[in-house]
Amino acid sequence: MREKQRSFSEEEIRNFMSQVLQGLAHMHRNGYFHRDLKPENVLVTKDVLKIADFGLAREVSSAPPYTEYVSTRWYRAPEVLLQSSTYTPAIDMWAVGAIIAELFTLSPIFPGESEIDQLYKICCVLGTPELTAFPKATNVSQLMNLSCAEILPANLSDIIPNASLEAIDLIIQLCSWDPLKRPTADQSLQHPFFHVGMWVPYPLRDPLELKLNNKGPKPNLELNLWDFGAEPDDCFLGLTLRCKAQCFKLGARQNYQSAIHCHLPDLTCVVNIDIQHGHL
Repeated sequence: MREKQRSFSEEEIRNFMSQVLQGLAHMHRNGYFHRDLKPENVLVTKDVLKIADFGLAREVSSAPPYTEYVSTRWYRAPEVLLQSSTYTPAIDMWAVGAIIAELFTLSPIFPGESEIDQLYKICCVLGTPELTAFPKATNVSQLMNLSCAEILPANLSDIIPNASLEAIDLIIQLCSWDPLKRPTADQSLQHPFFHVGMWVPYPLRDPLELKLNNKGPKPNLELNLWDFGAEPDDCFLGLTLRCKAQCFKLGARQNYQSAIHCHLPDLTCVVNIDIQHGHL
């Protein structure tokens, strides 16, 4: 991947990572986690992706203590770096976040040269964490030395400028210091990053209705009813219609009935309807 000349498109990244997450979701539901997820262990053939190398995989229900050295350093979760006595499938989710970031930039986001440097690289991106996030870490002193510097989190959009806001948000969630705050594989698949193409930005509405709504305030319609006479022939209904809007100019010979169906500027149309004979 690092020999690739151009970066992956977001659509390609979405396709690859949705397959990774579906595979992890299947593993985690069946009681296993990979513990060594990295780009080298993800095989792609004709856009079909397979997760490989299960040499460090372990049952979720296995009793601690767990192996201290798992996963390649650049994709190793903080709780593993700090030698936590227990950890969960959340370490796989950390690796997923690091891989997504690398697919955008074609370079690792946390390229530490040692364990302490790895923690420092993470701090440079995420800022210094709360030590309470690692209650079972046995090597938390390394993090305490870094915490004294009060490193502020970086703007991830500056580090990955070609990533969308949805991608940035997903990476931030997956690469959370606190493993309890990282989404599961199933939850990650529901993130907006994987459903961008399925969104409908606006509700489907009548285009004419939208056009009329954009003309300004709605016309003021006024209906006046006059008393009817005693004789049947005198019965009529007076209708006054006032509209303030714009439309096409009417010809000199166009009748009032046409004017009713049009919106004329500052025009008042009076129509008398003979109720008995139905005449205009």
